[in-house]
Amino acid sequence: MRPLGHAGALLRGTKVLSRAVSSVEEATVAPFCQRIGACRQASRPCISARHSSPTCVARRQFSQSPVVAKKKQHQEVKPPKNSSNNTAPSASSDAPKPNLADPFDLADLEHAFAKGTEHYLNELTKARSGGRFNPDVLGQLRVRPDKKSPETFPLHELAAIVPKRGSRKVSVLVHELANVKPVMTAIQASPDLNQQPQRVEDNEQELVLTVQAEDPAEAAKRLKDILNAWRQQVRDAKHKREQVVKKWWRDGNIVDDDFKRLEKEMQKLQDKKMAEIKAKEKEVEGRS
Repeated sequence: MRPLGHAGALLRGTKVLSRAVSSVEEATVAPFCQRIGACRQASRPCISARHSSPTCVARRQFSQSPVVAKKKQHQEVKPPKNSSNNTAPSASSDAPKPNLADPFDLADLEHAFAKGTEHYLNELTKARSGGRFNPDVLGQLRVRPDKKSPETFPLHELAAIVPKRGSRKVSVLVHELANVKPVMTAIQASPDLNQQPQRVEDNEQELVLTVQAEDPAEAAKRLKDILNAWRQQVRDAKHKREQVVKKWWRDGNIVDDDFKRLEKEMQKLQDKKMAEIKAKEKEVEGRS
């Protein structure tokens, strides 16, 4: 029985040692395995909330990456369209101003009417003497020498415009060779000219335009447009002066009677100018 007792004691000691070894393994290996498992789970993408684990780490999707902005391409500035010659004259710096000290002095309105008369009578003269190919009219064509700049210049500053005697042609002598192409582009783009200028073989800076006969209906319309623009300039000048008078009245600087009197005086000046334009219109229609 004594050998069996020793064997049982030995067996119990072996079990104790085995449990000790197992506890040591659990203390050291289990945390390591947990970390490995967490890393493996973190490397998997989150498919849905139902299958995700607490240790799942959100990953940045490609769709959330910021879009790289493209470089801005150089946009060419388009040249302004050639405006009509019927634009109203600009006010000069020495023009009279409305004077509250003498509210019935309408010198500023009379000056605006006079400037308009001078401008549009000149336009009528140019339109009737050569029309579109009159050197003065052609010289007002806007040209943009530099494509990178929106600044434009009238053609008469960049070239000399000379009608050729004995022919229906106009010669455009460009001062600088670099401006020849911009001048050609402006002439081609002009709705009034609408033609391809011809280059001279022995002079690279000379362009030749063929004077085309204008349709009588178009010529009459051109004159009518000038007269209508003149009428609009008169209305605009009177309206501008009216706004000044109304402000004086609202601010209490003039009484009601003075306000009504000023309105009548300004209307008289406008009616007189409109009658002058009407008479000029009949004169133009009689000559055309």
